[in-house]
Amino acid sequence: MKKFTIILIVAALSQYTVKAQIGAIFSDDFPEFSTARIGITGEYDLNSNALPNSFITKFYTGGYIDESLKNNVLEGLRNKNRIGGNYGMGIYAAYRPDSISHKKRYLSFFVSVRDRFHADAQFSRDVYKLALYGNQQFAGKTAYMNDFSLNVLHYQQFQVGMFSSNLDSAARWGIGLSFLKGQDYLSVQAKKAELFTSEDGQYIDFATELEVEKSDTARTGLGAFNGYGVGVDIYFEAPFETRLGSSKIKLSVSDIGIIRYNKQTLTLKADSTYHYNGINVNSLFNINADGSGSTESIIDSILPFAKKGYSASLPAVFDLTYETKLTERFHIMEGMRYVFNANYGLLAYLRGNFYITPRFMMSATFGYGGYGGYGRFNYGLGLFTNFKNGVVVYAGSNNLEGYFAPKTHAGQGVYLSLIKNFK
Repeated sequence: MKKFTIILIVAALSQYTVKAQIGAIFSDDFPEFSTARIGITGEYDLNSNALPNSFITKFYTGGYIDESLKNNVLEGLRNKNRIGGNYGMGIYAAYRPDSISHKKRYLSFFVSVRDRFHADAQFSRDVYKLALYGNQQFAGKTAYMNDFSLNVLHYQQFQVGMFSSNLDSAARWGIGLSFLKGQDYLSVQAKKAELFTSEDGQYIDFATELEVEKSDTARTGLGAFNGYGVGVDIYFEAPFETRLGSSKIKLSVSDIGIIRYNKQTLTLKADSTYHYNGINVNSLFNINADGSGSTESIIDSILPFAKKGYSASLPAVFDLTYETKLTERFHIMEGMRYVFNANYGLLAYLRGNFYITPRFMMSATFGYGGYGGYGRFNYGLGLFTNFKNGVVVYAGSNNLEGYFAPKTHAGQGVYLSLIKNFK
C-alpha cells in the first residue's frame, strides 16, 4: 500500500499534540494513499500537581467539600502549585492537488475552524488556606500569596496552511497561519500579594503589586467579538537511520501569536498597601466606607479599573520528539514539551505504539516532570482504527490517573477524532 501523505488531525490526538497542532498535521502512524481528507475532532484535558480529582470535581460541580477533603488536599500542597486545562473542538479539510499525477514530491494544503479554551493558574499554599478556611487562622500573621497567576483565554481560530508531504527519505516541513477571534480573556498577575490580619481581627492590610486584564464584560458568549489577532504554527521533521532502526526527529512550535482586545477591556495596575477596617453603615440605603461614598466607590478606590486596549499572547507550545521504529509492530517515541505564557513546567514523556494489525494500533504514554506540565505524572492509553471504507478513528486519553486514583491525582481528559479519506 502506497503511503498516504496527508493526515490532518487539527484539534489534537493527545495531550502531547493537542496544542502542538502543526505537528499533528504530519502524523503518519498509519499512512494511506488519498487525495483529500475531512474530519471533526474534540478533546479536553485537566491536570494539577496539587489538587486531586476528587476536590476538582466537587469544586466545579457544586458538591460539598467537607473538612476531611480540605485537610487532605492541604497536606499535599507545595509552596508553588499549578493547575491547567484545555478543551477544543473543530472541523478541518486537507487536499493534495497533484497527488493524481503521482509525483514523488508535492505540496498539500489544509484549512480548519476551531473553538479553543485554555485556563491555568499558579498559587501558593496560603492562597488555598485563605480561600478554603478564611483569614481567622492568620490573626496576627501575614498570608503570603506572592507570584499568584491566573490566565483564562477563549477564542475561535481559522487556519490555512501548507506542508511538503514526501514520506520517503527527505525532510518535511509545514507552516500554518491562523486568524483569531477573541471571545473572553482574563489575566491576574500578582507578583506581590501579602495580607496581614490584626490579632483582634479589627483591620487588615493588603500589600500588592497587581496587574489585571479582563475582556469586555458586556459582550460574552460565542458571538462576542472582543478582539482579533494572528498566529503561526511551524513544523520540521528529519528522518535518518540508526543501529536501532529507522528514526526521525520532529520539531514543532505552535500558537506563536497574539490577540488584540478592544478598548472596552478592563485593566488594572496596583502597587500599594491598602488598609481596611470596616464600613460605616448609617442607613441600609446609604452604605458608606469611612463615612462617605457608595459601594461602587469602595470597590473603585481599591480596584481602580480603567478601559483600554490590551494585547494578549497565546500559550505558545514547543514540542521536540525522537521516534524510532524498533520493529514493524513497535515504535517508541521520546519527547519534551514546554508551553510559554501558561505557568507550565518542562515535561518529558515516553510513548509506545503497538501495531496489532496494519489497521489497528494501541498506544501507551507516560509523562513525568516533577513540577513539569501541570501534573506530576501522566498515564495514558490510545486506540487507532483505519477502516477499509476510508474512515479513521483516534480515541483515548493521556490523563487517566485522576480517574483511577481521584484522591491523590488530578489528571483527566479524553480525545476523539473522526476522519474520512477520499481517493
